[in-house]
Amino acid sequence: MREWESVIGLEVHLQLKTGTKVWCGCSADYDNAESNTNTCPICLGHPGALPKLNKKVVEYAVKAGLALNCKINNESSFDRKNYFYPDTPKNYQITQFDKSYAEKGSLEFKLNSGREVKVGITKLQIEEDAAKSIHAEHESLINFNRASIPLIEIISEPDMRSSEEAYEYLNTLKSIIKYTGVSDVSMELGSLRCDANISVMEKGSKVYGTRVEVKNLNSFKAVARAIDYEIGRQIETIENGGKIHQETRLWDEESQTTKVMRSKEEAMDYRYFPEPDLLKLVITDEEIEAIRETMPESKVEKIERFITEYGLPEYDANILCEDIELADYFEGVAKSSNNGKLSANWIMTDVMRVLKDKNATIEEFTISAEHLGQIIALIEKGTISTKIAKELFEIKLADERTPEEIVKEKGMVQVADTGAIEAMVDEVIANNPKMVEDYRNSDEGRKPRVLKGLIGQVMKLSKGKANPTLVTEIMTNKL
Repeated sequence: MREWESVIGLEVHLQLKTGTKVWCGCSADYDNAESNTNTCPICLGHPGALPKLNKKVVEYAVKAGLALNCKINNESSFDRKNYFYPDTPKNYQITQFDKSYAEKGSLEFKLNSGREVKVGITKLQIEEDAAKSIHAEHESLINFNRASIPLIEIISEPDMRSSEEAYEYLNTLKSIIKYTGVSDVSMELGSLRCDANISVMEKGSKVYGTRVEVKNLNSFKAVARAIDYEIGRQIETIENGGKIHQETRLWDEESQTTKVMRSKEEAMDYRYFPEPDLLKLVITDEEIEAIRETMPESKVEKIERFITEYGLPEYDANILCEDIELADYFEGVAKSSNNGKLSANWIMTDVMRVLKDKNATIEEFTISAEHLGQIIALIEKGTISTKIAKELFEIKLADERTPEEIVKEKGMVQVADTGAIEAMVDEVIANNPKMVEDYRNSDEGRKPRVLKGLIGQVMKLSKGKANPTLVTEIMTNKL
């Protein structure tokens, strides 16, 4: 039996949210604007219209390169990639083929097994997006609002050996870039697109097999499924005496298979040549350092700060920093409540439970960070008990009023009157003589369990409003 090993490399295109396009001043908002309104002679490819590089694109591109541990080249150049397709108005795409602005990067991540993986990044290149094709039953429409929106293409080394590694690579890449703020990195919004290059070789071989490119991947899970299918297809083809052809295939979500799109093009097919309308891109060391100083806090830095500043365990900090919006929400809650650990506990239990149940993101969560912080602060002040706070949390999911307003209107204020609590403790002791006797006759190991049961009776009698600390103190003294 021959043993096989897969070889996987990924090409990721990211739209940069610079506000304007890469070669002109047209708005880069193509989803919310009316079709073909954010256009000009430059992005429509009119003869004689000359491109002018958007400086902000360079700044954002450099940030992405620095975040991925790349070497930023002082000099790079632009090239024309020639191909004829309706969504490419100039019949060529301006990209960086010969010399890109960033190269030799790396990305590290950990698998569920705990194994650490390091994937090399060949290069990052600045390029322009094509227009958007909308295919109807008998016609195709073109929206040129997307033409010349700025992209960076991130090309990995063929260092991945499984769909799990590819999946984690994409998740890590998305998180790193999201923290830089240069892109929405959303497959749903179309600001992140991924193609997978897949081949198989005999285990231990140093010669890669013929690679196949798979396109039309609309989610990270689809990337993983397409890789698994393609690995199986290639192995089966070879073992049955067939040959793998270098080609581009499309992932069919419905059938969960790949289908041939076209034979794979080589560089010569695109007739690359230097872009004559653009000078070399020169980025000085001083400019690189100036951009580096504007880099926002990275995920690793934020995790370390959460541990030291808020006293969070490493596990909690990692969970909260997995997504920058969740990390920002936590900081808002911690600021409002003035209690980082309790804020983390509420988010990791109650908030994340609701998000999971509703399949929602933290941006869609209905309780603001300020209001959740106020709920926690009310517990800290002794105004409400934790039990009441849980009830208040559920009410707040559909009520926009402040926690204080709801507590006041529904009479949820915690009972802290010593006389009232003492009366309830006396009633519970009188009504539970067996538990009281059990407490008095129990050894030190059992006493706390019995005490907890008696305290629970008091809390039930007070409908959760009695201050638990006072209840415990008075009950213990009485017993």
